[in-house]
Amino acid sequence: MLAVAYQRYRRSRLRRLWLLLTLLPLLAALILFSGLVGDNPDLFWRQLQINDALPHLIVWQIRMPRLLGALLAGGGLGLAGLVLQVVLKNPLAAPTTLGIAQGAAFGAALAITLAGRAEEDLNTLTGFLVALGGHANLIAGSAFVFSLLTTLVIVFLGRLRRAGPETIILAGVALSSLFLAGTTFLQYFADDTRLAMIVHWTFGDLSRGSWPELIRLALVIVPAALYFFSCRFSYNALAAGDEVAFSLGVNVTRLRLISMLAAALVTAMIVAFFGILGFVGLVAPHMSRRLVGADNSLLLPLSMVMGSLVLLGADLFGSLVLDPVALPAGVVTAFLGTPVFLLLLFGGDRG
Repeated sequence: MLAVAYQRYRRSRLRRLWLLLTLLPLLAALILFSGLVGDNPDLFWRQLQINDALPHLIVWQIRMPRLLGALLAGGGLGLAGLVLQVVLKNPLAAPTTLGIAQGAAFGAALAITLAGRAEEDLNTLTGFLVALGGHANLIAGSAFVFSLLTTLVIVFLGRLRRAGPETIILAGVALSSLFLAGTTFLQYFADDTRLAMIVHWTFGDLSRGSWPELIRLALVIVPAALYFFSCRFSYNALAAGDEVAFSLGVNVTRLRLISMLAAALVTAMIVAFFGILGFVGLVAPHMSRRLVGADNSLLLPLSMVMGSLVLLGADLFGSLVLDPVALPAGVVTAFLGTPVFLLLLFGGDRG
């Protein structure tokens, strides 16, 4: 009987693994199509055939950073959303529903405002930090600090005995409203230049990506992804309950804290460079779970691939639907995520 059950498990696992592998050619095709989309698709092939400065500039300095930014940001948000759902045991947990993304956006907006004032007076602490590390580092650091504060509040609420999954989500909604109000407050007192930067930041636009920013983003997402994957069996044990995981040797408190901090760091870096890309971290894990089940050894890589597919597809859709006007990817993902979020709230059974 055990041998038969084991054989069925192996066959089921192999089918899910093949499903994961079949999505990779789809992602590769989408990447190739993304490289060809634009006002002049011939530029991509001209770059491959001749040494022309214009195709090189457009393909390698505009299209490729945008494409790689969609892959990194989508994969990072997919992973962050899945990990938050696993450690909080809440299917509605995501960087946007918990307020982590909004906290990072407020931190970025605050850094933009302070940096603008600090340029006039380098004797201030903010002016010194701007001169030392530049605007990008200050914005990323401020985004991480506020996303970290939001994460710590969520962790604290999660440790309260009467804080169930619904309470944590409602707390996330309250934190989101608080940070959105703070961002609006900063917009009200910002000058025209800073106001345009803050508003553009909230759109979630992939066109701001550049090679130095992508390198820094990869230096955060890749180690976080490796850590998440190394904890895949601990996440499986955690799904059975804290007591079961503890009996199997899992340090539940440390696992939950480090995982949430890593997810907050990934979210902060993505928001600092691209703005709020709503609902990718909520949609991608649920789409992946529908395909391969709850085994995190397959769910983690598939959520990363699915997040990249969702964000890259949203960016392509935004580029084509109102051509020649390009919609920011964050607008498209918000339209996509809203019905999915409502479906999760009201569709199906409570389980």
